[in-house]
Amino acid sequence: MELLGFFKKKQNVQTNNDSLTLEQLLQKATTKPAFRAEFYKRLLTDELVVITQNSNLTEGGQTLQKDSSINIVSYPDGKIPVFTSTDRIFDKGVTKEQVEYIRLKGENLFGLCKSTTFLLNPYSDYGKELLPDEIESLLNGTIGADTTKILTVEEETKVQIGQPAKYPTEIVNALKKLFSERSNVKAAYLGWIFSSESGEPPHYIFALDTDGKYLQSLAQEAGFIAKQFLEQREFVDFITIDRDSGLSDYFLKQTKPFYKR
Repeated sequence: MELLGFFKKKQNVQTNNDSLTLEQLLQKATTKPAFRAEFYKRLLTDELVVITQNSNLTEGGQTLQKDSSINIVSYPDGKIPVFTSTDRIFDKGVTKEQVEYIRLKGENLFGLCKSTTFLLNPYSDYGKELLPDEIESLLNGTIGADTTKILTVEEETKVQIGQPAKYPTEIVNALKKLFSERSNVKAAYLGWIFSSESGEPPHYIFALDTDGKYLQSLAQEAGFIAKQFLEQREFVDFITIDRDSGLSDYFLKQTKPFYKR
């Protein structure tokens, strides 16, 4: 399944990277993988708009009671249009009259309509098709997690480590963007590692000078970004710089960080 089936109809330049709305994140995520992890996160936490019909809902904020009936409008093929704001409903004049609608947090909406394909901002210059498997991965927190691995060396292990023959420019540039937005990352280093004992192929390894307690969430974000540029079976490792570790010595003494705050 293609998890990132973004489509783009025309170029739009966004210059302010602070406090981005979900709609702005969608626009940026079409071409900049560094924004995709944040887009997926906000897709669950932000409010989305769906068109309803004959649901007898009053205008304004309200709490839906248990067993409330909501008639969400879908296309003849069963796909449901969903919007980042009410303005997007009327893009390009596709919707010509006022409609009944409801706002729901993404997580709640997707939970109500499992096994459904959603079309996010289908009338706009930027949109995205959200497939059922993709939504399930969003809800259970597994989206993008399968290529991320945190390397923990618990006993003496022989490894070969050096620099990759092919420098991953796209991955590095995308990670620089992520790390610049994470104040706990002091520096980041790149390597190429192989351990015959592990049974795994040679692969990229990233050493992060950061507080170790944040490594899990940071590695998940960084791994998700790296995935956009990897082949299907490729993966990356992440470690925290430990000044008492021989592995960290390689990065600190023989390389220079590709990112430094």
